[in-house]
Amino acid sequence: MSSTRAEVFEQVRARYIGLLTSVLWKLTGDRELFTEAMQYALLGIWQHLGKLNGEKASAYIYRIALSANSKAWRNRIGRDGQLTGHAGFEKSLNEQFDREELTMIVRREISQLPDKQAKAVVMRYLEQQDYQAIAGKLSCSEAGVRSHVSKALAKLKNKLEALALQEL
Repeated sequence: MSSTRAEVFEQVRARYIGLLTSVLWKLTGDRELFTEAMQYALLGIWQHLGKLNGEKASAYIYRIALSANSKAWRNRIGRDGQLTGHAGFEKSLNEQFDREELTMIVRREISQLPDKQAKAVVMRYLEQQDYQAIAGKLSCSEAGVRSHVSKALAKLKNKLEALALQEL
């Protein structure tokens, strides 16, 4: 008895929905952005269904989620690099908004890093995975992961410092 593509998709979706939800929510932190990223992730799973049957399926799903997050962020950022108008980005004086705004800026900047750097820094600091686990998922050495994380942090630091200077 052979399963149809839709049945296989449903099995994969059911098995990995927890991973997708966790990763995308940590990356987006915003309901609208999360919803858009989830749609892109599910589309990515559908498109790459044939590659999701091995023991590295969860790593592949993770990569799909990171790509979906990047695409959702690119859609939110206008052609001029500025955020498009969304209710969550209106000016507010309270500290909660400032923290949320900073979180969104950091997430946006992470999404603009080179792919392996973004994945490494997300897995290390948002998901708090150890270097060995990250190395397995990125198919590189632990030293390579440390290098990706270090470079990502340096780029983020420079970009965030530049943004802070613009605010002054």
